[in-house]
Amino acid sequence: MTTTVSLYEAKTHLSELGERAANGEEIIVTKHGKPRFRLVTVTPPAARRPPGGGPMQITHLADDFDAPDPELERLFGMLE
Repeated sequence: MTTTVSLYEAKTHLSELGERAANGEEIIVTKHGKPRFRLVTVTPPAARRPPGGGPMQITHLADDFDAPDPELERLFGMLE
């Protein structure tokens, strides 16, 4: 169902109109009798896959993974 309301009415009754839109009703808001925008329900985003379950999953991390690398430090000017 579609309902048309003036901008003044929309400002005055925004909470109520928001609930009606959330329940599936389309609300057209007009200004000087011309449609300006509409209130509609938001479709929730698709469920996201939990991290770590994809084909590129890390199964092993070396013990020295975060150890300093003198060559990288030299290249980035971290050592004198």
